Amino acid sequence: MAKIISYQRPGNIEEALSLISLDKHVPLAGGTLLNTSEDKQPLHFVDLQGLPLKGIEHSNGKLTIGSMATLDEIMKNSDCPDSIRLSSRSELPSTLRTLATIGGTVASGDSDSQLIASLLVHDAEVTILNSSDGELSVPLQEVLIKPEGLESELIMSIDIATDGEFILEATGRTPADTPIVSVAVRRCSDGDRMAVTGVAPTPVLVDPENPTVSLQPPSDFRGDSEYRMHLVKILASRALDLLNGEK
Repeated sequence: MAKIISYQRPGNIEEALSLISLDKHVPLAGGTLLNTSEDKQPLHFVDLQGLPLKGIEHSNGKLTIGSMATLDEIMKNSDCPDSIRLSSRSELPSTLRTLATIGGTVASGDSDSQLIASLLVHDAEVTILNSSDGELSVPLQEVLIKPEGLESELIMSIDIATDGEFILEATGRTPADTPIVSVAVRRCSDGDRMAVTGVAPTPVLVDPENPTVSLQPPSDFRGDSEYRMHLVKILASRALDLLNGEK
């Protein structure tokens, strides 16, 4: 667990942004990551729970999810696409879903996150607030490339498209385990989007017609690089077959 020097709970956005811009001041969302971190460096925790960032609103084919909405709230919200609800449920055990937030999930960029993969194929854009540029809307895939940029910024919300069909295929050592590799596919009017977990430092968008191009998966006790590449090919093919009505 990180060594906590101080704990502060700002009551408004401006105060929160001012605090996290200070050295070693880190935003605390649900606490499921920071409170279990093995990094012993001293930190100032800036708790975001008092900020008005929990809403979930649907309008004109877009869904806006406040960064402090918990995975449990997303899973139970009928405005969320089934794909986002399903991947929120699979992200963590029920006891942690009531704490973990979508903003914290995005900031962590976990390689195995099926929720991040689902957000990617739903054309997710992240609204970020910083002291120099104000509010910016950034595609999620760009945020994942440079997650260190979030250290002095506030994730305000995530916008996603809600149309299209969705398939999620995964393989793990057991059905209850975190998948070794998973493939999320969304089909909409202008084509297919595909994202893969377990093959890079974060979930990544890939070409649905050639999903293994440029991938260099890691090897670990759950599976080596060659096996992960094999899984991508199999799961991607299976997902596309299901979207095409094949069994």
